[in-house]
Amino acid sequence: MKTSDSRFRSLLLAVVVLLLLAGASAAAQAGEVSVYLKSGYFTWDEKLNGASFVKETGALFGAGVAHKGEVGGLNLAELAEVWGGSLNYDGHDLTNTTKIESDTSYLGTREEVSLGFRLPVTSSLSFEPFVGVGHKFWIRTRSGEDWNSIYTKLGVGSEVGVGAHTVFAKAGLLLPLYTRNHVSLASAGYSDVVTEPKSLPSAFAEAGVKRGAFALSVEYEGMRFGESDKVPTTRLSAIPGAVVQNNQAFQPDSEAHLFSLKLAYSF
Repeated sequence: MKTSDSRFRSLLLAVVVLLLLAGASAAAQAGEVSVYLKSGYFTWDEKLNGASFVKETGALFGAGVAHKGEVGGLNLAELAEVWGGSLNYDGHDLTNTTKIESDTSYLGTREEVSLGFRLPVTSSLSFEPFVGVGHKFWIRTRSGEDWNSIYTKLGVGSEVGVGAHTVFAKAGLLLPLYTRNHVSLASAGYSDVVTEPKSLPSAFAEAGVKRGAFALSVEYEGMRFGESDKVPTTRLSAIPGAVVQNNQAFQPDSEAHLFSLKLAYSF
């Protein structure tokens, strides 16, 4: 087993255990469960030497279930989400010599758990610093890729009561702990590769208003990755297609941005 595979599986196992423990705690305690739908505009941008290599843009849609409760005097929040969409693809072949305009589809999941500590300021205003960990999986059909990223979040949330409404907001830092990208190069006549993009910090934010069981909010989530190390690939056949120079492949600098509108119902 490769060291990278072992590290990824260990981190993923740790996240799964945390989610299971959080779920067990949630099942044993009262709390708030909500379901939500979201829709937004997504961009994925890959750069080579500072110039755009691949850019994907379009609408993404998501649905999920979230739970808020309390464990050991701390506020527990957890969620599970599915998301996807069809995007415009504006890029190049692997040699960066032939321009390609097409479309691509995304399909993914997200699981996340966080713990926070509520700090009341007044009877209607409070702040809550929190830390979280999560796992995100997605596939990109046009480029034959499937991604797994384990990440951590550190942020602060706030709530203020305004009459019958509650205005809420949160923001913070998102940092991938470990990311791997499996790429199929069979259509170009090469063996598959697994790259490990470098971790770079990004940001997340949400702000909205809640009245009764309904909540409406706007969200932003970014993810950034540095260029991966080069990994070897071997020629499988003489199929015409893109050439991997010197039999080396890598994931270039990449970043994702999602701005979305979310509607949630609590019960």
